[in-house]
Amino acid sequence: MTNAFNILLAALALHAATPLSASPPIPSPQMSAADFLERVGDLAKTGPGWIQSPEASELFAVISGIGKTYRQTLTEQRAAGAVPEACLPEEAEIDSNQLFAHLAGYSVDAARRTSVAEAFAELVRKRYPCP
Repeated sequence: MTNAFNILLAALALHAATPLSASPPIPSPQMSAADFLERVGDLAKTGPGWIQSPEASELFAVISGIGKTYRQTLTEQRAAGAVPEACLPEEAEIDSNQLFAHLAGYSVDAARRTSVAEAFAELVRKRYPCP
């Protein structure tokens, strides 16, 4: 009886560890650049209206949140008397095409290990370096 019980527990654990479907990762700032680009690519394949989809709105909301958080980080660096890592003008915006192009510039391996938040920060540092 003990062996059967252990086999049942192992099977249940294996089943629980295996996803039921290959659903895409939930959009977040920690999502890899590769996953983000894959999601955008999949949505773009649905046609020109993809940008109005709820899924696209989720992705753009993540980018907007990353931008706000990054601006706050720069403000905190200045307030602490540190040289900020970027000198992003108040009115500056990173548009989605600039971000997509930047993300597409990563190698496959780098895109898999770089979060969207890290890639965004790198783009801002490149575009708006401090003097």
